[in-house]
Amino acid sequence: MRLLIVTAAALALGACGYFNPSADAPVVPPEASPPPAGETSDWQEPVMPTPAEAARAAEEAQNKAEAGVVYVGADKKDTTVTMKIGETLRIELVSIPTAGYVWNLVETPAFMEPAGEGTRATDPAHQEMAGFTGGNHFLSFDFIPKAAGTGTFKLTEGRPWETDEEPMDRFEVTVTVTPAE
Repeated sequence: MRLLIVTAAALALGACGYFNPSADAPVVPPEASPPPAGETSDWQEPVMPTPAEAARAAEEAQNKAEAGVVYVGADKKDTTVTMKIGETLRIELVSIPTAGYVWNLVETPAFMEPAGEGTRATDPAHQEMAGFTGGNHFLSFDFIPKAAGTGTFKLTEGRPWETDEEPMDRFEVTVTVTPAE
């Protein structure tokens, strides 16, 4: 029996490269390696953005996200927002979807029609770099008013599969829609 266990362990370790002398050598993917001396290529080592570049990229992403919509972010928690029929309401809150934390709509006014959901990076200068994974993201919900009225949006943040847990956070905003002029 011991011989069987030792043989199985040796085979398993061998399959993992344990007995391979080159297994200790670092593995560099060819597409990430600089060209050999004397050769030229278009390869460039990735460069992290400066703080100014990161701030500019974040501002550009924010302006793009807000173009043509009434924006409601975390700063509008527990407030009232006024908009007109024909405008789009975007509720956009930071979440950590890679860890399972997402915002869920609990209550939506009947006169508001869902128009889409989306995500975007909170730090686009870094998060949009090749190979970057994880991090916080903005999670957005878009709505178009079907009629004038006043109602409250209620959202909770948590992991959808943790049904017995209290939400990590709550968000409410009251929306008043007036007729278009």
